[in-house]
Amino acid sequence: MKVGFVIENYYPSYGGPYSAIKDTIKELSKTNKIKIKLIYKKNKNGKSNINLIKEIKNLDICHFYRGWTYFYLKASVIALILKKKKIFHPFGIFEPWSMNQKKIKKKIAWFLYQQYILKKSDLIHCVSEMEKKNLLKLNRNFKTIVLPYGISSKFITTKIKKSFKKKALFFSRLHPKKGLSDLIKAWIELNDKNWVLDIVGPHDDREYYNNLLKMIKKNNNFNINLLKPVFSNAEKKKLFDNYDFFVLPTKNDPFGIVILESLARGLPVLTNDNTPWSTIKSFNAGWFIHDNYLNLKLVLKKVFNTPKEEFYLKSKNAIELSKNFEWKILSKEYISMYKNLLN
Repeated sequence: MKVGFVIENYYPSYGGPYSAIKDTIKELSKTNKIKIKLIYKKNKNGKSNINLIKEIKNLDICHFYRGWTYFYLKASVIALILKKKKIFHPFGIFEPWSMNQKKIKKKIAWFLYQQYILKKSDLIHCVSEMEKKNLLKLNRNFKTIVLPYGISSKFITTKIKKSFKKKALFFSRLHPKKGLSDLIKAWIELNDKNWVLDIVGPHDDREYYNNLLKMIKKNNNFNINLLKPVFSNAEKKKLFDNYDFFVLPTKNDPFGIVILESLARGLPVLTNDNTPWSTIKSFNAGWFIHDNYLNLKLVLKKVFNTPKEEFYLKSKNAIELSKNFEWKILSKEYISMYKNLLN
């Protein structure tokens, strides 16, 4: 069985999409039941590895990641003409927040071709019930399946955090949708001198990055640091293990691979209902809040005053929650999805 993972941009600074695809390919390739071909337009060196017609011709299934652009339109048409099975994975591009960005352009593109591409897909791969629900609001006749991303058992720590450094981590692509401006503002207003916030992540918007830098430098006495991004799993492990909790007040994320990675390293997580991680609350593995600035500020203050023993308990629960997403469980479901599609 030959499956092509088709994505326009594939490089480390692309953030979650890069990590998710890289790890998915690595884990599924271990099964020996599937051969995966990565098809991209641009990697970190700006190079393409494709002749789309030639590559798609040799596949059984095309698994598309993201959409909207000419690259995806062209690839989808080729797959349609060659009568290949097609799976479309939105990667959050049809979430409410995303659909409201460049709204008029997206509405035009939706009615001209993007909705047609989704209708002609044999399956739409959603990573959460939240993503499925939002997608079906656009067209309730789409054929969907819900399969989350996985985590390697090697990434899940066996050590419960006992040290307490009063350090918080924001680790994600530096983008307006991640809610970072709200986080920095709340941190400054709370002004708890005992706590440190480190911000780590790549960026692809120089203007936004420079504005963040100015905001942090202007308030450099509030224990906020902007650090260099890290990319490899070894670097991520070392990074996560140096903090007491992880915070992601995002405006739009149908999964949040970094949330799973944080839980796997025993970091309690503070995030909101723009992610599908309500289990953080039921597992007592962090803080799951409704998205608004006041809630973020109030819960951050609560976190700052949480006893060390409660962090220890939440850390233990975070690890247990992450085990529900181990690849040794999920890879079988991915293989089953591909097999069922061909049959």
